[in-house]
Amino acid sequence: MTTLTVGALTVELDQAKAWATEYLTSPRSSYPAYDAYEGSGTDSPLLGDADLLAPALLNVSQNPVPTYYSLKDLTPTLNELLQNVPTQLALDEATEDDLASVAALFGVLDSRPAFVGMTTLSKVLSRKRPGLIPVFDVAVRHCYTECDGAPVPVEKARSWEGYARAWLDAVRDDLVRHHREWEALAALAPEDQMPISPLRALDIVAWRAGQKALADLPPKRRGRRAAEAAPV
Repeated sequence: MTTLTVGALTVELDQAKAWATEYLTSPRSSYPAYDAYEGSGTDSPLLGDADLLAPALLNVSQNPVPTYYSLKDLTPTLNELLQNVPTQLALDEATEDDLASVAALFGVLDSRPAFVGMTTLSKVLSRKRPGLIPVFDVAVRHCYTECDGAPVPVEKARSWEGYARAWLDAVRDDLVRHHREWEALAALAPEDQMPISPLRALDIVAWRAGQKALADLPPKRRGRRAAEAAPV
């Protein structure tokens, strides 16, 4: 039986197929709402105001108005940085320089913008580079940072840019390790709907694996994090 890796968690391929199929075919799912959301224009490589609303389609809905204005303040800097990020590149083909350019986008978090964290920012940026920039949330963080043996453990002195750089390396490793399987999972998207990248397929499986692992924690360890593991 083929086993996929997402951070320090493993998922049997049959389970990954079941999760992906459910996510990609269930009515009222975040797919295709998020992935097909036109935003400021699907062909635009830069962010526009409409793109800043996309996180709501992945159930990021806390403080939507101040979050929007905070993202709007960040947009000029993000667009300047996005000009250094290739538009058609896949994460498994990214060079060290490419990863550094993506990590620099998350460096805006080092200024501690109000109402914007890595989850919201990733869900804005991923739509502009869907094969290159992964989605992040509390469940994905558990896979890559918080569970036993996680490849990107907490380092208190590390910047957000530094964390993103290490996380991108770890996700790329998982994507490369079983790229054929991630491609097959991406192909489960209905033909009459928006196609997804192998990276997006990995995102879906990582979310479900992390969510399940959080739910299985003893209540004292689980704390608030399991309740926050909302669908991506």
